[in-house]
Amino acid sequence: LHATAWAQTGRDVPALGTTHADYFHGAIPCTRRLTTAEIQGAYEAETGNVIVETYRRRDPLSCPGVLVASHGPFAWGKTAQDAVHNAIVLEHVVRLAAETLKVFPSAKPMQQALLDKHFLRKHGPGAYYGQGAGKTAEANRKRT
Repeated sequence: LHATAWAQTGRDVPALGTTHADYFHGAIPCTRRLTTAEIQGAYEAETGNVIVETYRRRDPLSCPGVLVASHGPFAWGKTAQDAVHNAIVLEHVVRLAAETLKVFPSAKPMQQALLDKHFLRKHGPGAYYGQGAGKTAEANRKRT
């Protein structure tokens, strides 16, 4: 509901808080609108193409979700389970952003240092928080 509504605005979802940063390293992009020719042609393929176009200069694993303008959300992950989880988180994060902007319409994106800290501690080299990888994750399990 919230991600689809936001997609209808054609705007990126700004990174306003740490829940966003735990899963998405930066704003969640919204694609450009499809052209009339794209809509009237191979619509489904063109929807995929506009997502690929949006990620040409982005790391799709650092931001595992996108909003397709005037359409809705798409999410992915390393596994099907990750993709479903990312879709749920995407919806939640968009709702948080919408509620934040309702309360304070001029809210600014979070500080880059805080965004980096939250994302990289879970997903960067030497990840140590949550579902970290390799020896670090094993060390975290032994401590609990």
